[in-house]
Amino acid sequence: QPGTARQPAGRIEVNSQQPGHNPFIQQPEPRLLTLRSPAPFPLRAPRDWREWVLKLLPHELHQLFFVSGSPWEELRSILTLLPVEVEVEGMDKAGNFIGWLHIDGANLSVLLVEHALSKVHFTAERSSYYKSLLSAEEAAKQKKEKVWAHYELQPVEEVTPALEEKERSASYKPVFVTEITDGLHFYVQDVETGTQLEKLMENMRNDIASHPPVEGSYAPRRGEFCIAKFVDGEWYRARVEKVESPAKVHVFYIDYGNREILPSSRLGTLPPAFSTRVLPAQATEYAFAFIQVPQDEDARTDAVDSVVRDIQNTQCLLNVEHLSAGCPHVTLQFADSKGDVGLGLVKEGLVMVEVRKEKQFQKVITEYLNAQESAKSARLNLWRYGDFRADDADEFGYSR
Repeated sequence: QPGTARQPAGRIEVNSQQPGHNPFIQQPEPRLLTLRSPAPFPLRAPRDWREWVLKLLPHELHQLFFVSGSPWEELRSILTLLPVEVEVEGMDKAGNFIGWLHIDGANLSVLLVEHALSKVHFTAERSSYYKSLLSAEEAAKQKKEKVWAHYELQPVEEVTPALEEKERSASYKPVFVTEITDGLHFYVQDVETGTQLEKLMENMRNDIASHPPVEGSYAPRRGEFCIAKFVDGEWYRARVEKVESPAKVHVFYIDYGNREILPSSRLGTLPPAFSTRVLPAQATEYAFAFIQVPQDEDARTDAVDSVVRDIQNTQCLLNVEHLSAGCPHVTLQFADSKGDVGLGLVKEGLVMVEVRKEKQFQKVITEYLNAQESAKSARLNLWRYGDFRADDADEFGYSR
C-alpha cells in the first residue's frame, strides 16, 4: 500500500497478441495494472510532437519511428510489443499506480528527457531518479533542440539567484574521490553507501562467475546499462556512451566515474538483481567552487596532476556551495587536516580565483583572493611571468 514500506519493482510482460489480456505486476500480492494515457511519469510532454524522431529506445525499439499526435498514445501502442519492468512508487486518488517504466534496464523517463523529448516535472523531486533526470535535462538543454530549441543558455551568475539572500551553508560530508577528469572535475562516492556497493559488487561477481556471459552474445546499444570487464580482470557496472564498432565501445563506469573504450567481447548484460534500481549509480560528478580552471593545456595538466596526487582514491569532506549547469560546485577538504583543496591550488598558483558576487561567499572569496595575491608575489606557476591577465584576459577567457 502507498505510504508503507516500498515494495520491490515488479516485472510485467505486455503481449498485444492476446486480446483483452491485462498485464500484471508480480508483487507479494499480484495486482492488475492498466497502462493509461498520459503515462504516470513525472514529465512534461510538449504539445507538438509531429516530425520528431525518437532514436533512443533499446531492443526492438532501437530503429527510428516518428511520433505524431499524442506521444503517450504512440508509446503505449509500441510498448505493448515488449516485455518491460514497472517500478511502482505510489498511487493517485483514482487508484492508478505511479512509477517508472524500464526497458532492458533503461529508465524510459530519463531517456525521454535526455533526448529533449520531455521536461522534468517538479513532482520528480521526491524520486530517487531526480538527480539522473536533472542531469539528463541539463545535457539536453545544451543541445538546444526539440523541446529546448528556443532555450537561451543563462550565464553562470544567473543560475543561482535564490542563493543571494542565504547564508553560506557549511555542512561537510565524507566522500571517497574515485576519478579526476582532464577538465578538473571529479567523481566521488558517498562513504555512507560504500558498504552497500561493496556487497553488491561481491554478489554480482559471484553471480557472473556462476553464469558467465557468452563472449560475443551481447550487442551494446548507446545509453544501455551493462557489465564491463576492466583492465584488472574484474566486472563492473557501466553505461554504453557510444558504439563505434564491435571493437570500439565507449563505456562509463557508473560507480567510479572513469571511462574506457572496450571491445564488445568484454561487455555483457547487467543482471537485473544488480541494476541501478537496486543501488543507484554511486559516482557523482562535481567541480571546484571559487576557482577558474586554466585555459592553457599545459597549465591545466599541472593543476590536474596536483589534484590527482593529493586526493584521488582518498577520503575527503565535501560541501556543496552552489549549483550550476552541468554539476554542483563544491569545496573539498582533506579528511585529516581539514585543509581546503581548492584554496591549496590557489596558493600554489595552479589556478585563479573565480570572483562571485553573492553576499554569503564574500568571506571565503576574500580568503581565496589573498592567497592568489601571495602566489602572484612569489611568482608561482601561472604567475611566473607576472600578472598576464591584463593583456590576455579577453583572448584566453580569463577574468579578474
